[in-house]
Amino acid sequence: MAEAEADAGADGHGLDELVAQVRQSAAGEDALSRLDAAVVTSADVMARADRLLDHFVATARDDGRSWTEIGNRLGVSKQAARQRFAGRTSTSTRSSDPQLRPRLRACLAKAEREAEADGSTEVGTHHLLAGLLAEGVAAAILERLGVTAPAVREAAHRLFGPPTAPMTTTPPMSAEATCALEAAAHNAATTSADGQSERGMVGTEHLLAMLICDPGSRARRVLNHLGTDIAAIKRELACYVTFNPRARRHRWWQHRAQAAGCSFCGRPQATAGHLVTGPGVRICASCVRIATEVLDGERRATI
Repeated sequence: MAEAEADAGADGHGLDELVAQVRQSAAGEDALSRLDAAVVTSADVMARADRLLDHFVATARDDGRSWTEIGNRLGVSKQAARQRFAGRTSTSTRSSDPQLRPRLRACLAKAEREAEADGSTEVGTHHLLAGLLAEGVAAAILERLGVTAPAVREAAHRLFGPPTAPMTTTPPMSAEATCALEAAAHNAATTSADGQSERGMVGTEHLLAMLICDPGSRARRVLNHLGTDIAAIKRELACYVTFNPRARRHRWWQHRAQAAGCSFCGRPQATAGHLVTGPGVRICASCVRIATEVLDGERRATI
């Protein structure tokens, strides 16, 4: 056994460090304890490797490289490359998006830290809600209505499960969170209530408006759990954005339907994966999971 480990360590300095890390973190000196520690370490290394690829794929996309070129470098088809990386690279590129106001960027960074602390594999809309309490218009509105970041965390843990071990890497945006951000950008690009707002600049108020528009989202479910007056939020937001969710949603989903994607989150099939079709609608696996969580939560609430 010792001889095998020595041979493995000779392959490179990086492997030597990993072997030492496993030995140090193992619960005991026996082979099985070290194997358990190796499994944990291996998962962490693979997560960091994935994040490394995500970073440089995002860099390549920012440089104007096509999914065909990226797929060729990775040895996969352009469809496989886009499906694998499109959602995961959006978080890193979004932080430098010039259309985001600085306060919203700070809130998105806070949401990522919330997800990391939860040990979540994705940044959900409930993390976005907690992040919005960092600063900006949305924070002022929510605080006036008695919504605080600790209360959001506690409600989310009750609804969606307790936190697990913190993540060592920044998780990607969930499909639901990505859709909310895209809808916020669409709203900012087409409407502006106050004359001082520059059209197209996405603020915390735009994102909060989209989070409360979706009654099935995790953010809205947290607010409902806290007993927050949604109508009061809408009245406050009316001072900052043109708030006409029915007309906007019609145009938004009508546009999405033409893209042959999921009728619920709006992602195209290349990103969403396999779609289950029905009379005039399509739904992806991620939205099926969210719908199942909503129904399970309602069923538990009636027990």
